[in-house]
Formats: sequence, C-alpha cells, structure tokens
Amino acid sequence: MSQIEIAQIIDQIKQEITVDSNGQGKASLRATARLAGVDAAGLFRSLKTAVDNSRSKMVEKLVRKGFEGVDILGWSQSGIPDIAVATILHYYGYEAGKRCSLQAKLACEAFESIGVRAWIQDLLGLDKTRYSTTIRTTLHTNPPPS
Repeated sequence: MSQIEIAQIIDQIKQEITVDSNGQGKASLRATARLAGVDAAGLFRSLKTAVDNSRSKMVEKLVRKGFEGVDILGWSQSGIPDIAVATILHYYGYEAGKRCSLQAKLACEAFESIGVRAWIQDLLGLDKTRYSTTIRTTLHTNPPPS
C-alpha cells in the first residue's frame, strides 16, 4: 500500500463524500471503511455498539470526542462527519491492535499533512485559493520517506 494507492481510493469514493452549507464534510460508511482499509460490515457492527452498555473502543473514542451515541448509530444512513472520519482513521491506523491497518495509517499521514499546511496558511493569512492544497498534490509532491 502506498500514498499513491490512497489517492486512487479517494478518487474512487469521491461520489460518497458531501459537504453541507456550513462546510462540514461527510463520508458514507462504505467510503470511510475503504479509506481505513477495513470491512464496511465490521465498521458498521462497531458503530452499532454506540447505544449498547458495552461500547466498542472506537465508539468510546468517538464519544470522548463529543459525539452522541444516538447520532453515531445514525451515521450508516446520514454519513459520517469529517471529524469522526479522522478519528476512525486514527483508531484503525494506530489503536486497533491486531485490526490496525497500514492503509488507515497512510491516510492519516496524508490528511495530517494537509491539515498542518492549511493551519499554517490560515495562521499567516495566506490566500487559500492561491495555495490550494489537495490530497493528490500532497501525496505526489511530498511522499513519505521510505
């Protein structure tokens, strides 16, 4: 798995990602699972524990981030908020034990690079249209060290 392959997956799931009028992105459960390199049915089972007494570790992490159990349960229909997608990717990249996925880790690294770049541009008041950052340009111009 390489950063180039992550960019290809992003191209494939583009239709399953939306942005609302407030700029908040959402990805389908299937798109999130593809990014994380995990089975969509397994991700769904984990999210279903949001209203159980014994929640999955990933759902506990989402709740600690401020998401409500009943909302998490509805994500399979309404889409997963962008901040939750990042949390899910991080979980499967670094915290899922034997279910950790190299693909989730690579996706995290790619999105972190974009986030830091956007933060610096915002901090310095740079024109974001002039310094457009996309996952594709980030992956192709800044590949991770081997």
